[in-house]
Amino acid sequence: MTRDTEQRKRDHLKLAQEENLKFSISAGFDQWRFVHNALPEIDLKDIDTSVEFLGKTLAFPLLISSMSGGVQESYQLNANLAEAAEQVGCALGLGSIRAALENDDLKESFLVAREKAPKTVLLVNLGIAQMIQSRSYDKVISLCNELAADALIIHLNPLQEAFQPGGDTDFRGGLVALERWVNEFPLPIIVKEVGQGLSVEVISRLKDIGVTTIDIAGAGGSNWVSIERERLEDDQRILRQVAREFADWGEPTAEVLENLKTSQYVIASGGLKQPMDLAKSLALGANLGGIAGAILKPALIDDVSALVEILETWKKTLEMVLFGTGISDVGGLIGNRKVLTKR
Repeated sequence: MTRDTEQRKRDHLKLAQEENLKFSISAGFDQWRFVHNALPEIDLKDIDTSVEFLGKTLAFPLLISSMSGGVQESYQLNANLAEAAEQVGCALGLGSIRAALENDDLKESFLVAREKAPKTVLLVNLGIAQMIQSRSYDKVISLCNELAADALIIHLNPLQEAFQPGGDTDFRGGLVALERWVNEFPLPIIVKEVGQGLSVEVISRLKDIGVTTIDIAGAGGSNWVSIERERLEDDQRILRQVAREFADWGEPTAEVLENLKTSQYVIASGGLKQPMDLAKSLALGANLGGIAGAILKPALIDDVSALVEILETWKKTLEMVLFGTGISDVGGLIGNRKVLTKR
């Protein structure tokens, strides 16, 4: 991994914490509220928040979305996230493994995740630009095996790459390469965006090539165009100005869910800022919710207890939503829009 790549990853961890680099538009969950059921006809102690995902049981339907890996800071970050995920029983996604593919010495920042979370669902992540090049196919399989990964995420990030200094901008052949990996890779393939979102039309194209699990990763949280804008040098003033025009470019997560009709397994991430957003995403049709920004700071300051408390709060909120809507388990909430009304 080059020094530029290593610095980029450090920049990303720092800039992702900046509130002014998030979308000013909402992910859309604030447009919805739950209909209160004063006669739930259930006992709170019988509420079941568990779900099955990739052959394993999660205590509740939450994924800690991919953040980082491959630099010194990432080792403790991934260790903290993995330890918290194992304690509360949620899934964990790792940041892009590109660094580890380029330099074996950097694998430890990824391997620590499985060490700290031997039982949880663990997802490995790689950009579609690296997949198109496919020079590391065997190394990807090998690293996935070392991690005992449950699935491989391929992330789509054309605009982020377009505004990133030295970014990979040749996305020709992406769909064909993706279809080949879906058919040949030994693990399930999940396809996600990085914050600009998957539109309904793109999700349909992914379904046509056999992608059975998608992560919307929609607009409403961190805006990676804005983050890359901050990394542009003074001699790229025009590109910096252009990036400002894209400060709110993307598909809001809740809007995609509202308009989506698919048999695919749907992960809703991007702008889930508070625990109630997870419950709303499920009622709108998601099978799983994903969060990153909401837990990044405590993960970076090595506060596992704070991480666990945050995640337990999300789980408990879901339990209370089920009770307050008269639903005994998560399966009864998924896609149940009758319990929602627009404000």
